[in-house]
Amino acid sequence: MSYKIFKIGEYIRMNLNNPPTKEMICEKFSITDYSLRKGFKEIFGLSFGDYTRNQKIKTAARLLNNSEHLISTISECVGFRNQSRFAEAFKSQYGLNPKTFRDACKVKNDNFYGFADQ
Repeated sequence: MSYKIFKIGEYIRMNLNNPPTKEMICEKFSITDYSLRKGFKEIFGLSFGDYTRNQKIKTAARLLNNSEHLISTISECVGFRNQSRFAEAFKSQYGLNPKTFRDACKVKNDNFYGFADQ
């Protein structure tokens, strides 16, 4: 069962721009709703919804740090259709709004590579 839950987690991560619903996952992976919920709690320590949201925000954080894409583009890329909901979810997980997070990453990266001293 744990292998199937890991495969489902991988499937979710690969489809963040159009995240599957719990019902879609149950059908695609031939798993009951109960087994899905129980498996996610046991393996990841999170509910299915919390896991999906967590993966969206972690991916967004990587994109904010490693790209110059617009924040609205990143928001849509990780499956948020409403930018204010994205900002709220991001701040809830990282304690900063997406722009402040990106700015802080840029300063940290510039300092790391010695650009701030030039």
